[in-house]
Amino acid sequence: MRTFQLEYTREASTMKQKIVIITSKYLHPFVEKAFEDFKEDCTVTIADYTNFDHITDIYRKYEKTADGFMISGTTAMAAIEHHIGEFQKPVISFHADLISFYHALIKLFLERRDLDPARCIFDFMLPIVKDPEHPVEATADYLILEMDLNNLALTMDKWASQSTIGDFSMVEMNIALRTIELWKAGKIDMVLCAYSSTMPLLDEKGVPNYFLYPVKNQLESQIKELLAQIKLEKYRENLPVAIAIADRNKTSGEKSDDSVQDAVQKVAKALLIDAVFQAESEIYYIYTTHRVAAMLTKNFEVEYLDSALKDDYGISTAIGYGIGNSITEAKKHAENALRESWSSTGSFVMNESNQIIGPLGSSQLPSFQQNLPDDIFQIAEKCKLSTLTIQKLISIVKMNGSYEITTNELANHLGVTVRNANRILRNLENGGAATIAHTRSTASKGRPVKVYRLNL
Repeated sequence: MRTFQLEYTREASTMKQKIVIITSKYLHPFVEKAFEDFKEDCTVTIADYTNFDHITDIYRKYEKTADGFMISGTTAMAAIEHHIGEFQKPVISFHADLISFYHALIKLFLERRDLDPARCIFDFMLPIVKDPEHPVEATADYLILEMDLNNLALTMDKWASQSTIGDFSMVEMNIALRTIELWKAGKIDMVLCAYSSTMPLLDEKGVPNYFLYPVKNQLESQIKELLAQIKLEKYRENLPVAIAIADRNKTSGEKSDDSVQDAVQKVAKALLIDAVFQAESEIYYIYTTHRVAAMLTKNFEVEYLDSALKDDYGISTAIGYGIGNSITEAKKHAENALRESWSSTGSFVMNESNQIIGPLGSSQLPSFQQNLPDDIFQIAEKCKLSTLTIQKLISIVKMNGSYEITTNELANHLGVTVRNANRILRNLENGGAATIAHTRSTASKGRPVKVYRLNL
């Protein structure tokens, strides 16, 4: 075991995954103890943050070397995401779930029978109560008797999605100061804390506080979930990809000349593509992995290959990317995507789920900037999304015949991760292009699924 000032690392005998747990100094001992007997083969590093401004620096420090992250609290995770955009690695948050929530409350009120639940407030509720001077809606009494706790997580998620970077920077200090004011005014007897970073200040001012710890089994379950996500990500990284390239200036059945093959190989070498090349009739193929293709296209958003061939060699191409569970399937998908490219003006992707994605944008000449309705540009600007994404969403609506969609459904349609789909929906909601229509119960005992209505 090696101990550092701000981080604790435990290495298993066989290191396969590198997990970084970002938490507050207050929670560090609890997290360390929780994972002392963890049996999975992985490296666990615990990194402490001091505030929400500092937390992003911690994430960036480990972003390239870690395989995945656990972050203490949904608000902390949202604060990082607001700073960096979207996560490039699997990330989950850990916090007190409903079981932990009830467990902590029962334990507290059994230990302190003198406490009045109407005078005990939850710190995380203070930013969203209607009346900050009389925060009845933040009391334990209100949450237990009046509020549907199943919807509490939805309420907090909505607040986080609507908050700005400035909000996250100030939320901890504002909560601490407001709590101290309520205590001095004699309006509260106890603070039930989800923000552990505020507790040193509360202790300094003599404000009684009680932290809502997650259950140890919950932490173990969440890190196993994270490891499963990482495994799936790594599996997908190694899926075979075929890139089918055809010269638009050649007629059907006409064999591509050596100049096209030479240009493709030179471009691939310049872009450091680890690949195998093959020429068949009028089509030229590049065989590589999903990881390489994703880097080449910035996660299948832009098109470098076409631009390079056109600008450096004067060759106009149709390009199709195929992702498959085998090389044969990848090649078939690439040919299907190539046919889409022939009938359009850009490159297309067909993924392992048989979904067509595209056309991809251009790295040099912005895609979809011509002959587009003004409303698409307006929606894209308000929602901080690309016009390409907005057009894909409109296509999904037309294909489904419905404006309602869930995060998982959107992820499947776009061929992206659930986290990316969730980010897109949050941006749409913040920009007024989507609203939560209702929730849908699932067969499992998890949270109800949010169903969004797209206003496109």
